[in-house]
Amino acid sequence: MTEIKVIGDILSGKFQPTLTGNRIVDAALLTHFCQNLATALHIPTTQVHAEHHWDLTVAPNALYLIDDEILGTNQHLRSRSNVIAVAHKDLLRGQITATKRLLANKLALKSTTN
Repeated sequence: MTEIKVIGDILSGKFQPTLTGNRIVDAALLTHFCQNLATALHIPTTQVHAEHHWDLTVAPNALYLIDDEILGTNQHLRSRSNVIAVAHKDLLRGQITATKRLLANKLALKSTTN
């Protein structure tokens, strides 16, 4: 099964955006989002995790759910087939409805090509 990485803050490197500016709150918000998504997709929570120290590298074997405010600064990332934009407010509120729909389509396509 495909690994899903959720990126809403980046704690290392030159580019360090955050959700709220508070590392503890950001970690809790992203964990909550990941748990909601794993539950909705009926997959193990270990398969969906927040990537806090991301180096902007996109591995072909993973799906990336990235805060749309981060993607707004890098059009190259947005064009990747395994990158899905997540509304900043959805990450803050733990809302997974729109992301679940987009992700379900990607996972279905990925399973038919394997």
